[in-house]
Amino acid sequence: MAARSFLGAGDIYINRMVDGVKVGHVGPIYADSLSITPSVNTVQSTSKGRHDYGQVLESVNIAQPSEFAMALKEVTGDILVMAFLGTSAAFSEASGTLTDFSVTIPKIGTWIPIGKKNLAQLVTVETAATGGTTLVEGTDYKLNRDLGWIMALEGGGIDANDAVFITGAHAAATGTLVKGSTRTEVRAEIVFDGINQADGTQCTATIWEAVLAPDSEFDFLADEFGTVNLTGTLKTPIGKDAPYEVLVQEPVQ
Repeated sequence: MAARSFLGAGDIYINRMVDGVKVGHVGPIYADSLSITPSVNTVQSTSKGRHDYGQVLESVNIAQPSEFAMALKEVTGDILVMAFLGTSAAFSEASGTLTDFSVTIPKIGTWIPIGKKNLAQLVTVETAATGGTTLVEGTDYKLNRDLGWIMALEGGGIDANDAVFITGAHAAATGTLVKGSTRTEVRAEIVFDGINQADGTQCTATIWEAVLAPDSEFDFLADEFGTVNLTGTLKTPIGKDAPYEVLVQEPVQ
């Protein structure tokens, strides 16, 4: 006997559209919620008669765009693109070695980018490319190895506008570069691949085209794990007769 109530579990697949072209389904993606709310606008004719003032003479519901919301708990580069209404590109930096790489220090006590991230532990900084003095980390300067920054310290052996010469290796790095607030919306096909945990009934919801935007900030320093919350409306694209479909089928044996 089929269950009479629904307690869902499932995965989400997202196929973003970039400049009108679908880039391919990404997933499965973990989420805390995914909801669709059909919407109508009720238009009523009410009486102003002497004895039935305020009574409804006629009422009709006018269809409105269905509302959609989802809270994604899996935060990857692809998800952050949507959270920040951005565009993305692959980031890649090859490994290599800096040899007597010159950096001018314009001011004491401020960070200066070296130009390469992920510096090795063994880095030497000298006052000249050849025959210079080897400077002491923690006394003359300090490094942010992850960012590839150097700072000359007060009282050290570096003066403002001096050049220093850096030798050391830097590791390779790959990732996703997100340029935020470069778009006004997220358009995507979304598929929910789920089951009713009460009886194992399979439930697949296909949203042909959602037009979304984030409805809350993304906090990099939240005390709890972050989520990306997206809300919007559902569109019926050309070639479809509904904005979404929900298929409920018996468990496959």
